[in-house]
Amino acid sequence: METETKESGIIYESPVLTWQAEKRFVIPNVSYRGQTGTYRLFENMTRAWNQEQLAELYETEKQKGNPIPTDAPLIWAIATSAYNFRNQNPQASEKLRQFLRQGMSEYPNTLTRIVYAPEGSDKIIHNYRTSDEYSIDEKVVGPDGWFSEIPDKKVLESLLGTQDVSQINQVSQWINRTNSYLWRLNSKPKEKDERVARFVAGDGRFVLGCGRDPLAGYPAFRVLKVD
Repeated sequence: METETKESGIIYESPVLTWQAEKRFVIPNVSYRGQTGTYRLFENMTRAWNQEQLAELYETEKQKGNPIPTDAPLIWAIATSAYNFRNQNPQASEKLRQFLRQGMSEYPNTLTRIVYAPEGSDKIIHNYRTSDEYSIDEKVVGPDGWFSEIPDKKVLESLLGTQDVSQINQVSQWINRTNSYLWRLNSKPKEKDERVARFVAGDGRFVLGCGRDPLAGYPAFRVLKVD
């Protein structure tokens, strides 16, 4: 195994023989759902599948101990930790930044679903239809806008696991050289309306899109918890 690394920080693992294992990044100190751990982020994303297919893949690969697709908070937690460790191993960190930028420019799917309700709170479902599913009741409906300008910052906590806009923008600036922008339904639907959360690293803004079609197929990041 050829490894571009120092003893701490981000590690880039590149097998000498490609059939041995996939190229992947190792990111330490990832904070997700109240726990801190080390994760591998693999360079090969999934096929362009919809959320239902990704949920099935999650369960199949989880049973085998293989990499699995992620919900929005986990891939954001990985990106945040990568940003925090970017200076400890600059070569691997830059390679990871480029991978995240490229992957997030492909409208990557996540296992986060938003159920917009006609009345009352909406529902955010993470790890949708998997054995690790969990949900949060939250008002998601509201105006589109830059994270720094939206009035209801609490929705960011429910979607990404943090409402620290300054830190979020530091991470999105690192990945995409732009600040973060929220796109969502602007008014209550007449009946229940289900959408998928996706990231979009584009020109001029880094978008968290909460109004995407659940039936649309897009690639997703694959991760594996190391410890």
